[in-house]
Amino acid sequence: MPSSRRWFQSVILLLGLVVVGTALADIAVGPSVLPGSPEASATLDSNYRFFAGLWCTLGIVMLGTVRHIERHAFALRAVFGAVFLGGLARGLSYLSAGAPHALFTAGIGVELLLPPLLLLWSQRVCREPARLVTH
Repeated sequence: MPSSRRWFQSVILLLGLVVVGTALADIAVGPSVLPGSPEASATLDSNYRFFAGLWCTLGIVMLGTVRHIERHAFALRAVFGAVFLGGLARGLSYLSAGAPHALFTAGIGVELLLPPLLLLWSQRVCREPARLVTH
């Protein structure tokens, strides 16, 4: 049975791949990748792709932490904080501009709930003694 550490590493790996994949699509295609293919001004397109680059960077950081998860705990926790802050920003947008597409409304919940849960899990994993894997 895989350890909590191994499960945590697998989740971080999977999330990192999803983040990098979605970010690369956002960079390549721009806002037209969004549901409903919205029209965007050049300024909005530029800003969207810039933040997609930052999103990609968060995914790369996640992927870089997987092998030595305890050693990179601070970087991983910074990613969790950034995603949580992004969820707060989306919530502010919801309140000031109205409800976005349902996919992004659900994103608010994920961004506000998942990072704290992953933070708690990472704290537990980092407290566990590292186990040597022998095969």
